[in-house]
Amino acid sequence: MRSRLRSTFMTMLLGVALAEGAALAEPAQEPAEAALRTAPQSAASALRWTEELSTGEGTGELVRTREGLRYEPYAVARRPEGQFKLTGLYTFPARTLAQPVDTIRPLLQAELALGKAVEVDVRVRTAGGAWSEWRTSSAGEAVSLPVAGTEVQVRLALVADDHGRGPLVRDVKLEGSLEGVSPQGEMSTLAALSYRVYATREGLVGYTTANGHVIKSSDRFVALPSRRALASNGGTEYQVRICYAVTGKCTTTSVWDVGPWNTKDDYWNVSSVREMWKDLPQGKPEAQAAYQDGYNGGLDQFGRRPANPAGIDLADGTFWYDLGMSNNDWVTVTYLWTTGGGTPTGLVIDSNNTHNDTTRGYIELSANWISATSTAGYYGSGYYYASTQAISDPATFWFYLPAAATKTIDAWWTAGTNRSTTAPFVVWNASGTKLATVNVNQQLNGGKWNTLGTWSFTAGWNKVQVSRWTTAGANVIANAIQVR
Repeated sequence: MRSRLRSTFMTMLLGVALAEGAALAEPAQEPAEAALRTAPQSAASALRWTEELSTGEGTGELVRTREGLRYEPYAVARRPEGQFKLTGLYTFPARTLAQPVDTIRPLLQAELALGKAVEVDVRVRTAGGAWSEWRTSSAGEAVSLPVAGTEVQVRLALVADDHGRGPLVRDVKLEGSLEGVSPQGEMSTLAALSYRVYATREGLVGYTTANGHVIKSSDRFVALPSRRALASNGGTEYQVRICYAVTGKCTTTSVWDVGPWNTKDDYWNVSSVREMWKDLPQGKPEAQAAYQDGYNGGLDQFGRRPANPAGIDLADGTFWYDLGMSNNDWVTVTYLWTTGGGTPTGLVIDSNNTHNDTTRGYIELSANWISATSTAGYYGSGYYYASTQAISDPATFWFYLPAAATKTIDAWWTAGTNRSTTAPFVVWNASGTKLATVNVNQQLNGGKWNTLGTWSFTAGWNKVQVSRWTTAGANVIANAIQVR
């Protein structure tokens, strides 16, 4: 009887009660549709919608069946540290609601057994165009967003048991409301938070990251021990700037994986917001506290003893080439989204083509442009500069659009007193029509995204050029553009 009970799935509503221990209770007697009607009634003003399981994106271990979405991670390779329980993420497209919401309650139908779980992550786009951090409902409870907004996105986290068997999600419904209650301490800092943490090399070439990216040799990304700041596959929503004092090198890159050691340790957040380990100082990773101070009995979230105090993992290209590291070491990390403005979601074309997916975007320039890292605040691993004179000789950022679309263009540069106050950014569509020339003052606003404007582009290879043709006696900077 006991073995039969353990193997019995339980269909339940994740807006009412989702707990691993409940898997040993009696199976629901009513059909799933009836169970939905037993959920607590929300206010009449609540917005309700259904996420279609056919529209989301996830890794190959998430399989769509006639019954629903099933997680089957039988062949997933485990990281040596990080994800102790295998978790598959499935992200639905962003959705624009009819009115602002700051609270979202998930109402799911899923089949679970002991050791399996389904969590729901939600984020909201802020007034500045950036995404907030993801917030998680782990037992069907309502999620309070840091700000109210009309554009939201939902992500499922399906957790497998110790035998690699995952849950089945049949239906995803949500309710959103405006309750005027947001967590304190978020989206309020005037400058991005920076902390000195221990960095380790991730490696794991051929493995798949938490967001579905297959790790390549010389890859460039980082892992943080919380999926609250996990960007989409290829995305730049959550970025860090890392500086290594030994070599004097810095680089900016995106968060594409979860680890090391813990998976719910957003240590950059204040205690009122931090998901776990709320009694630790802000900026101190739990693995560091466990390793150095014996915190939590010297163990991580899963009862393991950390082999190092790591608070960030670096992909090989970031570790070896961009920072010049040869061994694990302490670095200074700036968590760029923590200003509250964050990093708008988009396609970034860097001045270093090794950082670009050249099927989507790349830079093209002549030998007259000089590579440099001497001025702080650059995006990626460096930037290019050239003197101003009566010749175009542009640095050209190409980007491909499969269909005509209206896009906003942002630019990143390093600021300095020798920069041009009228640096020309020339915007063209794929048909060869010049859409605009935008002159910017590159003595100001360095080290961040600056919006150039919004235009309607045609299908094909469009471009943004940084021209040298402006008032002589200065330099113009070509560092990176973003298309969103």
